[in-house]
Amino acid sequence: MSTSQRPRPLTPSSLLTALPGLLGFIPERSLIVLAFGADPHTVRTTMRHDLIFDENGDLAAPLVTVLDGLAEICAREQAHAVILVIADDRYPIGDDRYRRVCVTADRCFAGIGGAVAGFVVEQFADNARWQRVWDAPQTAGTYIPLTRAGALRGRMGDPHTSPTAVRHAVESGRRVLARRSEMQEMLRPLPHCVGPHREFGDDIDGIDEIDGIDDGVLLRELVGHVIAFASPRHPPELDCAAVTLLGDALLRLQVRDAALVLAVTDLRHAAEALWRQLARRLRGSRSASAATMLGHLHYVNGEGGYAGVAFDHALAADPQWHLADLLDTALRGGIHPTAMREMIPMGYDVADSLGVAMPGPSVDREVS
Repeated sequence: MSTSQRPRPLTPSSLLTALPGLLGFIPERSLIVLAFGADPHTVRTTMRHDLIFDENGDLAAPLVTVLDGLAEICAREQAHAVILVIADDRYPIGDDRYRRVCVTADRCFAGIGGAVAGFVVEQFADNARWQRVWDAPQTAGTYIPLTRAGALRGRMGDPHTSPTAVRHAVESGRRVLARRSEMQEMLRPLPHCVGPHREFGDDIDGIDEIDGIDDGVLLRELVGHVIAFASPRHPPELDCAAVTLLGDALLRLQVRDAALVLAVTDLRHAAEALWRQLARRLRGSRSASAATMLGHLHYVNGEGGYAGVAFDHALAADPQWHLADLLDTALRGGIHPTAMREMIPMGYDVADSLGVAMPGPSVDREVS
Protein backbone atom coordinates (compact mmCIF):
# COMPACT_ATOMS: atom_id res chain seq x y z
CA MET A 1 0.00 0.00 0.00
CA SER A 2 1.39 3.42 -0.92
CA THR A 3 1.60 6.24 1.54
CA SER A 4 -1.19 8.13 -0.23
CA GLN A 5 -3.54 5.18 0.25
CA ARG A 6 -2.97 4.84 3.97
CA PRO A 7 -5.65 6.04 6.41
CA ARG A 8 -4.88 9.38 7.98
CA PRO A 9 -3.09 8.98 11.33
CA LEU A 10 -4.94 9.84 14.51
CA THR A 11 -4.36 13.17 16.18
CA PRO A 12 -3.38 13.14 19.85
CA SER A 13 -6.48 15.12 20.84
CA SER A 14 -8.86 12.70 19.09
CA LEU A 15 -7.12 9.67 20.56
CA LEU A 16 -7.08 11.00 24.12
CA THR A 17 -10.68 12.20 23.92
CA ALA A 18 -11.77 8.73 22.78
CA LEU A 19 -9.83 6.78 25.40
CA PRO A 20 -12.41 6.88 28.26
CA GLY A 21 -14.99 5.54 25.80
CA LEU A 22 -12.72 2.57 25.15
CA LEU A 23 -12.37 1.91 28.88
CA GLY A 24 -15.95 2.70 29.86
CA PHE A 25 -14.87 5.07 32.64
CA ILE A 26 -12.64 8.07 33.32
CA PRO A 27 -9.22 6.77 34.46
CA GLU A 28 -7.39 8.53 37.27
CA ARG A 29 -3.75 8.12 38.37
CA SER A 30 -3.31 5.47 35.73
CA LEU A 31 -0.85 4.16 33.18
CA ILE A 32 -2.69 3.13 30.02
CA VAL A 33 -1.23 1.06 27.20
CA LEU A 34 -2.88 1.15 23.78
CA ALA A 35 -1.82 -1.64 21.42
CA PHE A 36 -2.57 -1.15 17.72
CA GLY A 37 -2.86 -3.77 15.00
CA ALA A 38 -1.97 -3.46 11.35
CA ASP A 39 -4.94 -1.13 10.87
CA PRO A 40 -3.80 2.14 12.49
CA HIS A 41 -7.40 3.05 13.33
CA THR A 42 -7.99 -0.14 15.35
CA VAL A 43 -6.97 -0.39 18.99
CA ARG A 44 -6.56 -4.13 19.55
CA THR A 45 -6.11 -3.95 23.31
CA THR A 46 -6.50 -1.25 25.96
CA MET A 47 -4.77 -1.99 29.27
CA ARG A 48 -5.00 0.23 32.36
CA HIS A 49 -3.08 -0.08 35.61
CA ASP A 50 -2.75 2.07 38.70
CA LEU A 51 0.28 4.35 38.34
CA ILE A 52 2.56 3.61 41.28
CA PHE A 53 5.92 5.28 41.88
CA ASP A 54 8.71 4.11 44.15
CA GLU A 55 10.54 6.37 46.62
CA ASN A 56 12.83 7.62 43.82
CA GLY A 57 9.98 8.72 41.60
CA ASP A 58 10.41 5.80 39.19
CA LEU A 59 7.88 3.14 38.26
CA ALA A 60 7.38 0.71 41.13
CA ALA A 61 8.94 -2.70 40.48
CA PRO A 62 5.61 -4.62 40.46
CA LEU A 63 4.31 -2.35 37.69
CA VAL A 64 7.46 -2.92 35.63
CA THR A 65 6.81 -6.66 35.95
CA VAL A 66 3.25 -6.10 34.74
CA LEU A 67 4.54 -4.16 31.72
CA ASP A 68 6.93 -7.00 30.88
CA GLY A 69 3.96 -9.35 30.84
CA LEU A 70 1.93 -6.99 28.66
CA ALA A 71 4.84 -6.74 26.24
CA GLU A 72 4.90 -10.52 25.88
CA ILE A 73 1.18 -10.51 25.08
CA CYS A 74 1.59 -7.73 22.52
CA ALA A 75 4.43 -9.63 20.84
CA ARG A 76 2.39 -12.83 20.77
CA GLU A 77 -0.60 -11.04 19.24
CA GLN A 78 1.67 -9.26 16.73
CA ALA A 79 0.83 -5.73 17.84
CA HIS A 80 2.29 -3.17 15.44
CA ALA A 81 2.53 -0.18 17.75
CA VAL A 82 2.12 0.75 21.42
CA ILE A 83 1.15 4.19 22.72
CA LEU A 84 1.41 5.16 26.40
CA VAL A 85 -0.97 7.50 28.20
CA ILE A 86 -0.36 8.71 31.75
CA ALA A 87 -3.29 10.19 33.65
CA ASP A 88 -2.04 11.80 36.85
CA ASP A 89 -2.54 14.96 38.87
CA ARG A 90 0.19 14.58 41.49
CA TYR A 91 2.96 16.45 39.65
CA PRO A 92 3.21 19.17 36.98
CA ILE A 93 2.21 17.82 33.59
CA GLY A 94 5.77 18.14 32.25
CA ASP A 95 7.45 16.55 35.28
CA ASP A 96 10.46 14.39 34.43
CA ARG A 97 8.95 11.46 36.36
CA TYR A 98 6.49 10.96 33.52
CA ARG A 99 9.20 10.87 30.90
CA ARG A 100 11.05 8.29 32.97
CA VAL A 101 7.91 6.18 33.07
CA CYS A 102 7.86 6.22 29.26
CA VAL A 103 11.57 5.36 29.06
CA THR A 104 11.02 2.34 31.32
CA ALA A 105 7.94 1.22 29.38
CA ASP A 106 9.78 1.68 26.09
CA ARG A 107 12.44 -0.76 27.26
CA CYS A 108 9.76 -3.28 28.27
CA PHE A 109 8.22 -3.13 24.79
CA ALA A 110 11.55 -3.26 22.96
CA GLY A 111 10.58 -6.61 21.43
CA ILE A 112 7.92 -4.95 19.30
CA GLY A 113 9.86 -1.79 18.60
CA GLY A 114 9.23 0.05 21.85
CA ALA A 115 6.62 2.70 22.57
CA VAL A 116 5.98 5.04 19.67
CA ALA A 117 4.60 7.91 21.78
CA GLY A 118 3.80 8.85 25.36
CA PHE A 119 1.30 11.42 26.62
CA VAL A 120 0.43 12.93 29.98
CA VAL A 121 -2.95 14.34 30.96
CA GLU A 122 -3.89 15.78 34.34
CA GLN A 123 -7.45 14.61 33.88
CA PHE A 124 -9.83 13.44 31.17
CA ALA A 125 -12.22 16.35 30.80
CA ASP A 126 -13.39 18.80 28.16
CA ASN A 127 -10.58 21.25 27.30
CA ALA A 128 -8.12 19.47 29.62
CA ARG A 129 -4.44 19.88 28.76
CA TRP A 130 -2.31 17.12 27.30
CA GLN A 131 1.43 17.03 26.69
CA ARG A 132 3.52 14.71 24.56
CA VAL A 133 6.51 13.64 26.67
CA TRP A 134 7.91 10.77 24.61
CA ASP A 135 8.56 10.05 20.95
CA ALA A 136 10.35 7.01 19.57
CA PRO A 137 13.09 7.70 17.02
CA GLN A 138 11.70 7.90 13.50
CA THR A 139 12.21 4.56 11.74
CA ALA A 140 12.28 4.55 7.95
CA GLY A 141 9.42 2.61 6.41
CA THR A 142 7.54 2.24 9.70
CA TYR A 143 3.99 3.52 9.73
CA ILE A 144 3.06 5.03 13.07
CA PRO A 145 -0.70 5.31 13.90
CA LEU A 146 -0.34 8.85 15.21
CA THR A 147 0.66 12.16 13.71
CA ARG A 148 4.23 13.18 14.52
CA ALA A 149 4.11 16.71 13.20
CA GLY A 150 2.47 19.60 14.98
CA ALA A 151 2.26 20.85 18.55
CA LEU A 152 3.55 18.84 21.48
CA ARG A 153 0.78 20.22 23.66
CA GLY A 154 -2.92 20.64 23.19
CA ARG A 155 -6.43 20.35 24.58
CA MET A 156 -8.76 17.39 24.37
CA GLY A 157 -12.48 17.39 23.62
CA ASP A 158 -15.30 16.19 25.88
CA PRO A 159 -14.75 12.46 26.53
CA HIS A 160 -18.40 12.03 27.48
CA THR A 161 -19.64 13.08 24.03
CA SER A 162 -16.92 11.65 21.81
CA PRO A 163 -18.04 9.26 19.03
CA THR A 164 -16.40 6.42 20.95
CA ALA A 165 -18.33 7.29 24.12
CA VAL A 166 -21.58 7.53 22.18
CA ARG A 167 -20.96 4.13 20.58
CA HIS A 168 -20.14 2.70 24.02
CA ALA A 169 -23.44 4.02 25.38
CA VAL A 170 -25.44 2.60 22.48
CA GLU A 171 -23.80 -0.84 22.61
CA SER A 172 -23.68 -1.26 26.38
CA GLY A 173 -26.72 0.77 27.43
CA ARG A 174 -24.67 2.84 29.86
CA ARG A 175 -22.80 6.11 29.78
CA VAL A 176 -19.09 6.52 30.39
CA LEU A 177 -18.83 6.77 34.16
CA ALA A 178 -17.06 9.71 35.71
CA ARG A 179 -14.76 7.58 37.84
CA ARG A 180 -14.10 4.07 39.03
CA SER A 181 -15.78 4.82 42.37
CA GLU A 182 -19.13 5.06 40.56
CA MET A 183 -18.72 1.48 39.37
CA GLN A 184 -17.84 0.42 42.89
CA GLU A 185 -20.98 2.14 44.19
CA MET A 186 -23.04 -0.03 41.83
CA LEU A 187 -21.86 -3.04 43.87
CA ARG A 188 -22.37 -1.52 47.31
CA PRO A 189 -23.72 -4.29 49.60
CA LEU A 190 -27.45 -4.42 50.30
CA PRO A 191 -29.33 -6.33 53.02
CA HIS A 192 -29.89 -9.97 52.20
CA CYS A 193 -33.62 -9.48 52.68
CA VAL A 194 -35.77 -6.57 51.60
CA GLY A 195 -39.29 -5.69 52.68
CA PRO A 196 -40.98 -7.47 55.60
CA HIS A 197 -38.59 -10.42 55.53
CA ARG A 198 -36.41 -11.75 58.30
CA GLU A 199 -32.73 -10.85 57.96
CA PHE A 200 -30.50 -13.87 57.32
CA GLY A 201 -27.11 -14.11 58.95
CA ASP A 202 -23.91 -14.78 57.03
CA ASP A 203 -23.68 -18.32 58.43
CA ILE A 204 -26.62 -19.81 56.52
CA ASP A 205 -25.77 -23.29 55.35
CA GLY A 206 -27.96 -23.17 52.26
CA ILE A 207 -26.12 -26.06 50.64
CA ASP A 208 -27.86 -28.46 53.03
CA GLU A 209 -31.21 -27.14 51.82
CA ILE A 210 -30.53 -27.89 48.15
CA ASP A 211 -28.38 -31.01 48.40
CA GLY A 212 -31.19 -33.12 47.03
CA ILE A 213 -31.99 -30.82 44.11
CA ASP A 214 -30.67 -31.81 40.70
CA ASP A 215 -28.28 -29.40 38.92
CA GLY A 216 -30.60 -29.31 35.91
CA VAL A 217 -33.48 -28.15 38.09
CA LEU A 218 -31.31 -25.44 39.64
CA LEU A 219 -30.10 -24.26 36.22
CA ARG A 220 -33.70 -23.99 34.96
CA GLU A 221 -34.57 -22.01 38.10
CA LEU A 222 -31.64 -19.69 37.49
CA VAL A 223 -32.47 -19.14 33.81
CA GLY A 224 -36.11 -18.55 34.72
CA HIS A 225 -35.11 -15.72 37.04
CA VAL A 226 -32.86 -14.22 34.35
CA ILE A 227 -35.79 -14.25 31.91
CA ALA A 228 -37.93 -12.54 34.57
CA PHE A 229 -35.29 -9.80 34.85
CA ALA A 230 -35.56 -9.22 31.10
CA SER A 231 -38.86 -7.39 31.68
CA PRO A 232 -37.93 -3.68 31.74
CA ARG A 233 -41.30 -2.57 33.14
CA HIS A 234 -41.75 -5.09 35.91
CA PRO A 235 -38.38 -6.32 37.21
CA PRO A 236 -38.94 -8.93 39.91
CA GLU A 237 -38.30 -8.41 43.60
CA LEU A 238 -36.33 -11.35 44.92
CA ASP A 239 -37.42 -12.53 48.36
CA CYS A 240 -35.02 -14.03 50.87
CA ALA A 241 -35.72 -17.60 49.82
CA ALA A 242 -34.97 -16.84 46.16
CA VAL A 243 -31.74 -14.98 47.00
CA THR A 244 -30.56 -17.90 49.13
CA LEU A 245 -31.54 -20.53 46.54
CA LEU A 246 -29.88 -18.71 43.63
CA GLY A 247 -26.75 -17.99 45.65
CA ASP A 248 -26.43 -21.65 46.55
CA ALA A 249 -27.12 -22.66 42.94
CA LEU A 250 -24.14 -20.57 41.79
CA LEU A 251 -21.91 -22.62 44.08
CA ARG A 252 -22.66 -25.68 41.96
CA LEU A 253 -19.88 -25.84 39.39
CA GLN A 254 -22.01 -27.26 36.58
CA VAL A 255 -24.75 -24.69 37.13
CA ARG A 256 -22.20 -21.89 37.16
CA ASP A 257 -20.35 -23.11 34.07
CA ALA A 258 -23.57 -23.46 32.10
CA ALA A 259 -24.85 -20.05 33.21
CA LEU A 260 -21.69 -18.35 31.90
CA VAL A 261 -23.12 -18.64 28.36
CA LEU A 262 -25.81 -16.07 29.20
CA ALA A 263 -23.09 -13.41 28.85
CA VAL A 264 -23.16 -13.72 25.06
CA THR A 265 -26.92 -14.09 24.50
CA ASP A 266 -29.78 -11.63 24.13
CA LEU A 267 -30.35 -12.12 27.87
CA ARG A 268 -26.98 -10.59 28.78
CA HIS A 269 -28.46 -7.37 30.24
CA ALA A 270 -31.00 -9.33 32.27
CA ALA A 271 -28.25 -11.66 33.52
CA GLU A 272 -26.16 -8.62 34.43
CA ALA A 273 -29.01 -7.22 36.52
CA LEU A 274 -29.50 -10.52 38.36
CA TRP A 275 -25.80 -11.18 38.98
CA ARG A 276 -25.39 -7.62 40.28
CA GLN A 277 -28.30 -7.91 42.70
CA LEU A 278 -27.10 -11.27 43.99
CA ALA A 279 -23.54 -9.98 44.41
CA ARG A 280 -24.88 -7.10 46.51
CA ARG A 281 -27.29 -9.11 48.67
CA LEU A 282 -25.22 -12.22 49.27
CA ARG A 283 -22.08 -12.56 51.36
CA GLY A 284 -18.94 -14.69 51.33
CA SER A 285 -18.49 -17.31 48.62
CA ARG A 286 -22.03 -16.81 47.30
CA SER A 287 -21.39 -13.13 46.70
CA ALA A 288 -18.00 -13.99 45.19
CA SER A 289 -19.59 -16.41 42.73
CA ALA A 290 -22.27 -13.92 41.65
CA ALA A 291 -19.71 -11.11 41.28
CA THR A 292 -17.47 -13.41 39.24
CA MET A 293 -20.38 -14.17 36.91
CA LEU A 294 -20.87 -10.41 36.56
CA GLY A 295 -17.18 -9.80 35.91
CA HIS A 296 -17.04 -12.56 33.30
CA LEU A 297 -20.07 -11.05 31.53
CA HIS A 298 -18.40 -7.66 31.34
CA TYR A 299 -15.05 -9.15 30.34
CA VAL A 300 -16.32 -11.12 27.33
CA ASN A 301 -18.20 -8.02 26.15
CA GLY A 302 -15.11 -5.82 26.23
CA GLU A 303 -16.04 -3.82 29.37
CA GLY A 304 -12.78 -4.21 31.24
CA GLY A 305 -13.37 -1.42 33.76
CA TYR A 306 -16.61 -2.94 35.00
CA ALA A 307 -15.08 -6.42 34.97
CA GLY A 308 -12.17 -5.32 37.15
CA VAL A 309 -14.47 -3.80 39.76
CA ALA A 310 -16.59 -6.97 39.82
CA PHE A 311 -13.53 -9.17 40.32
CA ASP A 312 -12.32 -6.87 43.11
CA HIS A 313 -15.72 -7.31 44.79
CA ALA A 314 -15.54 -11.09 44.36
CA LEU A 315 -12.06 -11.39 45.85
CA ALA A 316 -12.97 -9.10 48.75
CA ALA A 317 -15.94 -11.39 49.50
CA ASP A 318 -13.80 -14.54 49.22
CA PRO A 319 -10.05 -14.09 48.60
CA GLN A 320 -9.76 -17.77 47.69
CA TRP A 321 -12.40 -17.72 44.94
CA HIS A 322 -10.40 -19.39 42.17
CA LEU A 323 -12.36 -18.36 39.06
CA ALA A 324 -12.36 -14.70 40.11
CA ASP A 325 -8.60 -14.82 40.65
CA LEU A 326 -8.05 -16.56 37.30
CA LEU A 327 -10.15 -14.08 35.32
CA ASP A 328 -8.76 -11.08 37.20
CA THR A 329 -5.22 -12.20 36.40
CA ALA A 330 -6.15 -12.58 32.73
CA LEU A 331 -7.76 -9.13 32.67
CA ARG A 332 -4.79 -7.43 34.33
CA GLY A 333 -2.49 -9.32 31.98
CA GLY A 334 -4.21 -7.84 28.94
CA ILE A 335 -5.72 -11.08 27.62
CA HIS A 336 -8.20 -10.07 24.90
CA PRO A 337 -11.93 -10.67 25.57
CA THR A 338 -12.15 -13.00 22.57
CA ALA A 339 -9.95 -15.46 24.47
CA MET A 340 -12.56 -15.56 27.24
CA ARG A 341 -15.23 -16.55 24.72
CA GLU A 342 -13.43 -19.84 24.25
CA MET A 343 -15.09 -20.92 27.52
CA ILE A 344 -18.59 -20.50 26.06
CA PRO A 345 -18.87 -23.76 24.03
CA MET A 346 -17.97 -25.70 27.18
CA GLY A 347 -20.87 -24.01 28.98
CA TYR A 348 -23.31 -25.08 26.29
CA ASP A 349 -21.99 -28.66 26.54
CA VAL A 350 -22.57 -28.63 30.29
CA ALA A 351 -26.12 -27.30 29.85
CA ASP A 352 -26.84 -30.03 27.27
CA SER A 353 -25.60 -32.67 29.71
CA LEU A 354 -28.06 -31.29 32.29
CA GLY A 355 -30.90 -31.39 29.80
CA VAL A 356 -31.38 -27.63 29.74
CA ALA A 357 -31.74 -25.74 26.45
CA MET A 358 -29.94 -22.41 26.75
CA PRO A 359 -30.58 -19.43 24.47
CA GLY A 360 -28.19 -19.27 21.52
CA PRO A 361 -25.42 -16.67 21.28
CA SER A 362 -26.20 -13.27 19.80
CA VAL A 363 -24.42 -12.13 16.69
CA ASP A 364 -20.91 -11.37 17.90
CA ARG A 365 -19.78 -7.78 17.79
CA GLU A 366 -16.15 -6.83 17.80
CA VAL A 367 -14.86 -5.92 21.23
CA SER A 368 -11.91 -3.67 21.89
